[in-house]
Amino acid sequence: MVDRFFCLVRDHDPWLVALALMVCGVGSAATAQLVGRTRESLGTRRVGWLTLSAVGMGTIVWCTHFVAMMAFRMSGPVILDPLLTFASLLIAIVAAVPGLALVSYGTERWSAALGGVLVGAAISAMHYTGMAAYRIPGVVTWEWRYVTASLLLSSSFAAAAFWVMSGFARHARVWGGALLALGVIVLHFTGMAAMTVDMRAMSGGTLSPLTTIIMAMSTACAGTLVIACATVSVMIDSQARADAFSRLRRMALHDGLTDLPNRVSFHDELARRLQRVDLAGRLAIVIIDLSRFRHINDTYGHQAGDHVLVVLARRLVCVSRGAEYVARIGADEFGAIIPCEVNAALRDFLDRVVGIFTAPVAFNQASIMTRSNIGIALSSDEGADAHALLAKADLAIRRAKLHHSAAPCFYKAEMDDAIRDRHDLISSLRSAIAMGGFELHYQVQASIETGLVKGYEALARWHHPTRGAIPPNLFIALAEEIGEIIPLSNWILRKACSDAAGWNDAYVVSVNLSPLQLSDPALVATVRRALADSGLPARRLALELTESAIIRDRTFALEQLHALKGMGIGLALDDFGIGYSSLDVLRAFPFDQIKLDRSFVAEIDKSPQAVLILRSVAALGASLQMPVLAEGIEDVAQLQIARQEGCAAVQGYLIGRPGKTLVDPESVRRMIT
Repeated sequence: MVDRFFCLVRDHDPWLVALALMVCGVGSAATAQLVGRTRESLGTRRVGWLTLSAVGMGTIVWCTHFVAMMAFRMSGPVILDPLLTFASLLIAIVAAVPGLALVSYGTERWSAALGGVLVGAAISAMHYTGMAAYRIPGVVTWEWRYVTASLLLSSSFAAAAFWVMSGFARHARVWGGALLALGVIVLHFTGMAAMTVDMRAMSGGTLSPLTTIIMAMSTACAGTLVIACATVSVMIDSQARADAFSRLRRMALHDGLTDLPNRVSFHDELARRLQRVDLAGRLAIVIIDLSRFRHINDTYGHQAGDHVLVVLARRLVCVSRGAEYVARIGADEFGAIIPCEVNAALRDFLDRVVGIFTAPVAFNQASIMTRSNIGIALSSDEGADAHALLAKADLAIRRAKLHHSAAPCFYKAEMDDAIRDRHDLISSLRSAIAMGGFELHYQVQASIETGLVKGYEALARWHHPTRGAIPPNLFIALAEEIGEIIPLSNWILRKACSDAAGWNDAYVVSVNLSPLQLSDPALVATVRRALADSGLPARRLALELTESAIIRDRTFALEQLHALKGMGIGLALDDFGIGYSSLDVLRAFPFDQIKLDRSFVAEIDKSPQAVLILRSVAALGASLQMPVLAEGIEDVAQLQIARQEGCAAVQGYLIGRPGKTLVDPESVRRMIT
């Protein structure tokens, strides 16, 4: 055996052998990259990479084989069979496809190893077909032990190569390529060791050394060219993937409208800076919320709102300096991270920001005014956790918005107590709505001319188990904010209808409709069901709504009101005079009654202007055949003025406070007349 391999080494040109090894090594490394790319791809891309892998690997194995064959020194003439030579190349490419497919599509590592066995068999088939194409003038005998060993070694190394490639190790492809190259080399030289040639004396020449070298170099160049093309394909695909990943990453971390970093980027940047800041350093987290942004969208359209955001973002970037970091962290919120070891740095930034948000934004022919609320949390005061700092800055901005303050609001520890108190109240409110924890009080409404009781307004009251009575303006606003106002309003409606149906006198019961309830598509059906369940005639139910309820969705709101009026239900315009477009609302819909807001009535015994307003509204109501009810009548002087100026009805503490029971109608009549 030793003599056989010694002769094998002696009978080969070492330079051409080195060339074959180089081609094999480079080609195997490229094949490993191609196979890896095939495994990572999907659909038609995977088919394309699989085809390129088969062509690349088959070509490089074929080139390695024939360069090594050119290195084999023969003393007799050598003839290459062109058909078998070409057939060996096709075998190397086509026969490798099933094995590479199993490697690429398999999900288990054993399937990669089995695919490697098939690839090794394809390489062996190419090798021995290529040997058959090498026509030598002599008797060729084979040592079948070596042939068998070459087949087993080729398949084993290929199986090991693809098994390694299917792993997740950092250098899996490098080691896999090395094992594949080793399998090709071992196959060739073990196969060559299996061959013995008994030369015969025959006329004819052999290939000259120069011709052999040229053929070997040409074959090596051809194979290298194929691998180079495959490598360039991998590089192009890698760059395309890198570019796509970069674009996706930017999309994920930046706002699509303003191109500012988004909330995720803002949080990550804050976390990184908090890790780097030293004990003497300090960061300010500033949240800037656009006030009245919804009004901008409603008035000028969403395109204008987007334009405002883009302009403000551009201004923020322009005024930012040094290490100041700005981002868009919400629909109408911007955030900033400001290094501020001294207070002057934060004050300087805030001065620049105030200028940004007070300057108008031009859009088409309009000049849009913007305002902002600002909340601030400081890292040195509030700890170094990004989540906690953002939460505290959010609390500060909520406080600024609650107080409608344009001045920056710094986080204070008592804000945590306030937010916990608010959460507790919300939880209690949800429970009260679910369990029917409210009760209705009724306030009388009477004719100012006759003193007769016309009806009662239903007013919800909530007595908290530990907090006591909760003001209606607080729990109503809270219910609207948390999305519970419709269930609460529906309960009030059903309860008021049920109570009114049991009254001895056929008084009208008035129930307030919230803006959200008016926009509920199920409102008409809910009212119809409440009347049917209680047995209350529709003429004894009046619904009161404000102007703001109509302007949210004017067309739909008016459709709802026409449907309710068609049922025979009375409709009253509540809080008249403090809305957006009172006269336009009156023109659009014929209400049965106008309720003048108590803020006007409270001043009529002190302010001549208030009296003029009362007189104008009463005259307007009379001309439109919509009687005016003055709310908030608390003393006799106010009652007399309301009578003199033409009001049709009154409501207030003077004639009756809200209560669980109805007032004595005779006492109301005496008070008014």
